[in-house]
Amino acid sequence: MNGTPIDATSPHAVRRAAQSKSAVPNMARADVWDRHERLEARVRWFCESQEQHEGDAARPVGQSDSWRDVVRKALRVASTETTVLLEGESGTGKEVIARLIHDASPRKAGPFVAMNCAAVPDTLVESELFGFERGAFTGADRAKPGRIEQASGGVLFLDEVGEMTAVAQAKLLRVLQEREFQRLGGTRIVKASVRIIAATNQYLRGAVERGTFREDLFYRLGVFDIRMPPLRERRGDIRLLADAFLRDLGRSMSVSPAELTGEAIDALVAYDWPGNVRHLRNVLERATILCDGGLITPTHLDLPKDGCTDRDSRSNLDAIERRTIEHVMTQTRWNKSRAADRLGLTRTQLYCRLRKHELKRPTASGPSPAQ
Repeated sequence: MNGTPIDATSPHAVRRAAQSKSAVPNMARADVWDRHERLEARVRWFCESQEQHEGDAARPVGQSDSWRDVVRKALRVASTETTVLLEGESGTGKEVIARLIHDASPRKAGPFVAMNCAAVPDTLVESELFGFERGAFTGADRAKPGRIEQASGGVLFLDEVGEMTAVAQAKLLRVLQEREFQRLGGTRIVKASVRIIAATNQYLRGAVERGTFREDLFYRLGVFDIRMPPLRERRGDIRLLADAFLRDLGRSMSVSPAELTGEAIDALVAYDWPGNVRHLRNVLERATILCDGGLITPTHLDLPKDGCTDRDSRSNLDAIERRTIEHVMTQTRWNKSRAADRLGLTRTQLYCRLRKHELKRPTASGPSPAQ
């Protein structure tokens, strides 16, 4: 009869209720799995597709597990507004990953502005970052927007953020907390519509413990951190990187891409690369010039013979780095600009390593002309 109430305790009703309850978690699991599969497909495309690198040397190159993990994290965080901290040695591709996050984010139509904090003198960091008004200091004959304003609607990439002064750190913290700032010499509040991606080759937690980096800024920047593996931890990617660089160098020099002999490949894979990916590119650029666009052999590679290591000697990386820097300094006759470029370092980073290893230009031996 139509008016007869349904018994909610009947086996049929209980089974229907259980099915309807289980449908929700099953749909949620299916949605999570679908998103996971789409993410993995994008990771495979970025890591395995070689055609994408044609004419775009900034694309991430590599298929090792550690590199796939970096790309996976970058793509996962890209769709958010979360601040990202990239940690790793110099030359590991931090700007490449920062650009990947920008290009895969809702801000991809906005600008990507990069600032190397270590390359800007301490007295100019604030004016570069926040801009200044006319008359703010001697020589400020006109107002100028800073990098934050230039990156409005897009991404600001702060490389070597650990080199920022204490005052600049405090002002950057306000930008992250309040999304506003003031130009130097100004009183007007400027809204900061920008996403910050920071990078460092320092151990920032150690800098916090030493009191040279603000703890509150460290936690603000490190909401989502990505560790960049050094090249010696992804040796399987060296051949892929070398091929991509040689194609790019061939295009820039208007020659056919140079090729590597088997012995040259073995030498590249065995080397520990203290300057990482940037170092590898510089070595290949020099080799391309020397081989006239032909075959690159080990004789074309500017690598110290004692810098090639086997698996047992990786623990002595400081000694390897010291020998490599000493070799390059000798080859460039202690021209620091050329040596830094060949090592894939900035001049500031090279100075730090020279002090670290107590390397000084040797004095001329023998009697002086006056004697």
